[in-house]
Amino acid sequence: MIGDIIMAMVKENKGDNRRINHALKVYGLARCIAEAEGMTGDALITVEATAVLHDIGIAHCEKAFGKCTGKMQEEYGPAIAQRILEDEQMSEQSKERVLYLIAHHHTYDNIDGIDYRIIVEADFLVNAEEKNISEAAFSKAYDKFFRTRSAKELAAAMFELGAE
Repeated sequence: MIGDIIMAMVKENKGDNRRINHALKVYGLARCIAEAEGMTGDALITVEATAVLHDIGIAHCEKAFGKCTGKMQEEYGPAIAQRILEDEQMSEQSKERVLYLIAHHHTYDNIDGIDYRIIVEADFLVNAEEKNISEAAFSKAYDKFFRTRSAKELAAAMFELGAE
């Protein structure tokens, strides 16, 4: 199932290998964090599908509007994700949660579950690496947004937090 979702994401982002690789990196880290936090079953599938599809609205917005903001991703991404997920063998509750998470993955003031938290943490880790953000900016975001033990461990290793 996740393989089918990845294939659909790649096709949706045809030719944009940077965006495809971003989604795959977020997926890898989100799966790692989720498993380390003990997630299984529908909860794990929800995190995995959301991680793969979290930015699925970008290509559409860029084509339709010539730009794509975080809010535009949240607005247009769920409809594209719904089309991709409609034939997947996952619970309707999981599908609904994936769409909700995509519609809120740039909204950080009302994180309402560990699945949401993991998507934010994994996406932030990848964005920090890809954008080469400063140590000070990463440290501030780390203190503000990172809550899961596993994401904190990954962040510490990836960005050498506390290293001398």
